[in-house]
Amino acid sequence: MSGMTMDGDADEVEAKRTVVEFTRRKEKDPYKRLGIDADATSEEVSSAFNYLIREHAGDERGVESIEAAYDKVISQRLTTRKMQKGLRKMKKEKKGDEVDYDAPIVQRIKAMFAKPDQQTLIRRTMLYVFISGWAIAAPASSGPAFQMACAFGACVYFLNEKRGGQGTLGKSFRDSLIALVLAWLIGSIVPVYIPLFPQGAAPELILALFSFVAMWVTCTFLK
Repeated sequence: MSGMTMDGDADEVEAKRTVVEFTRRKEKDPYKRLGIDADATSEEVSSAFNYLIREHAGDERGVESIEAAYDKVISQRLTTRKMQKGLRKMKKEKKGDEVDYDAPIVQRIKAMFAKPDQQTLIRRTMLYVFISGWAIAAPASSGPAFQMACAFGACVYFLNEKRGGQGTLGKSFRDSLIALVLAWLIGSIVPVYIPLFPQGAAPELILALFSFVAMWVTCTFLK
């Protein structure tokens, strides 16, 4: 009998419990309706939602308003996340396009050159390093004229061989000569402003070293 009385009292207390009305139903901002900041974390959003649902249980309209605000916040965050992901993808693609894009003149210059096989690269590098060392070790009085002639002849030969050797000798000679002239121009200007060589280095040797580099690039990488 006593147990039945206690159960009855509990039911009566539960029935008489005051329903707390949710007063922010008309708040348009879903974050303010939930009582949180716009930069609240996902955990804070869930915590606020669960608290309000418990606090205003029994207020059907209030609960509906809380759920609508929560759904809107989640929806907004998902949309924002998708937009940010799309923007990052666009930026990455744009960056890739920018990296891959070259001006027409740069594309034409790139089309003129090609990387050789490793064996060819090593052999021609060793040859021009040898010629450069030979020119440096030669007496200053004689100058690097003979070494220049050897380097120029090798450049013409390698270019002509690379191009098939049939009617390409004139073009190979022309390209080697252009490389030589450009090297002389650069070698005459750069050392004046950038001290790359010791003060005692002869101008002829400096020009020869620039020429060796230019002819090495020409006969090794030029198509």
